[in-house]
Amino acid sequence: MASITASGLGSTLDVNGIVSQLMAIEQQPITKLDTKEADYQAKLSAYGTLKSGMAALQDATRSLTSTASFKTLKATPSDSSLLSASASSTAVAGTYSIDISQLAQSQKLAAAGQTSPTTVIGSGTLTFDFGTITDTLPPSFNSTAGKYGAGTGFASNNTPRTVTIDNNHTSLSGIRDAINAANIGVSAVIVNDGSSTPNRLVLTSDNSGVANSLKISVTDEVAGSTALSDLLAHDPANDVGQNLSEKITAQNANITVNGIAASKSSNTVTDMIHGVTLNLLKKTTATASVTVASDTSGIKSALDAFVKAYNDVAKPLHDLSAYDPSTKTAAVLQGDSAVRSIQSQMRNVIADTPAGITGSFKSLSQIGVAFQKDGSLSIDATKLQNAIDSNAGDVATIVATTGGKLKTLLDSQLSAGGPLATKTNGVNLSIKLLNDQRTKLKDKLVITEQHYRTQYAALDSLLGSMKATSDSLTQQLAGLPTSSSKTG
Repeated sequence: MASITASGLGSTLDVNGIVSQLMAIEQQPITKLDTKEADYQAKLSAYGTLKSGMAALQDATRSLTSTASFKTLKATPSDSSLLSASASSTAVAGTYSIDISQLAQSQKLAAAGQTSPTTVIGSGTLTFDFGTITDTLPPSFNSTAGKYGAGTGFASNNTPRTVTIDNNHTSLSGIRDAINAANIGVSAVIVNDGSSTPNRLVLTSDNSGVANSLKISVTDEVAGSTALSDLLAHDPANDVGQNLSEKITAQNANITVNGIAASKSSNTVTDMIHGVTLNLLKKTTATASVTVASDTSGIKSALDAFVKAYNDVAKPLHDLSAYDPSTKTAAVLQGDSAVRSIQSQMRNVIADTPAGITGSFKSLSQIGVAFQKDGSLSIDATKLQNAIDSNAGDVATIVATTGGKLKTLLDSQLSAGGPLATKTNGVNLSIKLLNDQRTKLKDKLVITEQHYRTQYAALDSLLGSMKATSDSLTQQLAGLPTSSSKTG
């Protein structure tokens, strides 16, 4: 116990110093509570670290639980400059020969040039018909003029769509803006060709294919004005009613798959190979191919993520519960029953041979996912690839089965009634009780300190009174006459 010192009796007593030393002794129970709370807070932090790591592992197991997610297919073209391809789960594995003799394209029509894009042309209503141009044999189309001759027909295949050219859109740029704003399947731009009347309105059908060629009618013009129809009225079936010039003719894609020829309105072909989408890019000069095969990247990436997540939580599980014999120091959760149980159960599930598995592989270790000497998981990439090559379906089954069991375990461990939650709640309760106890002790110390101050203030007063009496007596004695004796 610490000793109590004062400035010395007979002088002013050091009450504050004495009380401070006494209170330092009285504070020792609170210091012990602070130390105990620090230990509890360290445990809370450790449990939080474990829960965070286990939650990440829980997320990783979700991608392991479905065999369907591993049974994906990939379509690979022999030449990616000619076409690209993708496959859905309904596709059939195999190699398909592809010949592309023609790409689909959209019709483009150009109007006569205008001096300025802002010069007023006129108002009215534009009606757009989408359909197929039926040319004669031999074709009557004049590619130089961009016009069709007599005998050409037009078969509409859709409901006509209209665009109103009001008084705010009477110029070339206004007509362009009105067409684009109407969103009817036709795009308009102005191109400058460098001539004396350089500004030319170019109309493009948004959809490719022969069935999306255009016929344009103009109505509701101001009486006596034909400028709008003179510019844009266009009927390919009327050899004198074509005011636009066809710069690009609409056409279908011509493709042959495994010897079967077809004509498609788009370069994106979804219905020739079941479950496969082809995106045509160029005509072929020699037969190309598309190979549809199992895509194993999904199962590999899922296992990589799982192994990383497991190792990320396994290390803190070990470190937070370990004992260092060299320093004789125990980690904060050393001997914790919940931690030991979690470690044991996770390892058992991962290393287990699940009941009911009838495939080629009965455990993760048989496909290359196994524990190392330090307790971490690793993947033998060669062993995994060999397993996938021999039977990808059975690999998917053992991965999904083990993943499902581990997810069920983690769901239980991380639930509101699980061991970590129970431990955390218990520590929080202990901290609350410590805080309650600390509050009571502090209240008691206030009273104790006041008692000490009252007691030593009284002592100081008494000592002062005694010193005053002593000083008075000394003065009185000093004032007494001194007696002397004479000898004869």
